[in-house]
Amino acid sequence: MNKTTIFGPLVLSLAVLTPGVDAQKRVEKPQVHADFQFGMYPWSRAAADLMNKEQARWIAVAFHEGWDLDKLSRTFKVSVPDFSKVADELDEQRLTRSRNEFDQRPFMVVIREQDFDRVKDSLQRDSEEFGRLIASQWTEIENAVMALNGSKTMPRGQVMYEAVVSGLLFGAMMDALYEDKTLMPPPPARLRNDRFYAWLVESNPAAAGPVRREFRESDGYRIVTVGTSLAEERLNLGDLRGRATVYDDDDARKFRVFMSLLARDKLLPFFKARRSEFLRLGTQTRSGSYTAFAEFFAWYYNAIANNVVTGLAAASRITPPEKVYTYAIRAPQ
Repeated sequence: MNKTTIFGPLVLSLAVLTPGVDAQKRVEKPQVHADFQFGMYPWSRAAADLMNKEQARWIAVAFHEGWDLDKLSRTFKVSVPDFSKVADELDEQRLTRSRNEFDQRPFMVVIREQDFDRVKDSLQRDSEEFGRLIASQWTEIENAVMALNGSKTMPRGQVMYEAVVSGLLFGAMMDALYEDKTLMPPPPARLRNDRFYAWLVESNPAAAGPVRREFRESDGYRIVTVGTSLAEERLNLGDLRGRATVYDDDDARKFRVFMSLLARDKLLPFFKARRSEFLRLGTQTRSGSYTAFAEFFAWYYNAIANNVVTGLAAASRITPPEKVYTYAIRAPQ
């Protein structure tokens, strides 16, 4: 398959990021409302549970707009003490922060529809170009992954989804960015030593990033789940052998080395070469006035990666799960 075969599907997939925008005039929304989708990387269930609350999204958006709890209370007819309880939870999880006692802001990027409009053309272009770069490496990626003994137990499309989406785009690529630090250092500390970047996107679930990735340690292995939802049951290594992809010692070493070198040497330069452009885009969002550039870039990279996943699936290079895949890889010694 040549490089252009992913190009068409990828362009089509990006249309879901701006549904209806070109077809009809956008309906003006209230300054503060709850139709915002929360995303983050890495995933935190505690933070997601909190942001599922309508009041939490009201508060985060209100702080973004410069409102205080008194104005929220008057607008939504909810008592200040009720709002204060949720606001304290947001502060405890470090999803909001105070620059001073009169200026509270979200500790995350808030992408309103106007912000998205300013960056959407660049996002589409960067997604297409990064998709072509991934496609140009596809034969090498597929050969390396499918040569591993652990890759032979499950269907090729599933294995390639696990390897490329989890192992590369949301694994080795994130590690390369953290290590390089020029675009995105390791994420900030949150509650109970959680570390993640976070964002809210207005009325646009696709742009918030549907891919979810989690991992934990079990019996010397990393148990990884990846898909569009979170795993409902906690599987261990013994549950997975013979029923899922498992990379033992030699496989795990080869997998990590290949993905790390590919991310660092072939993919990271794509982003570093565009750093000045990304910096410019970050200043075009209102959140750029109070958040670090790395927080904008975390969302922007996540959106690119999700677009590429959609394009790869449309080109039948990977097979997405109905909900989630779980696989195991020997942890580094």
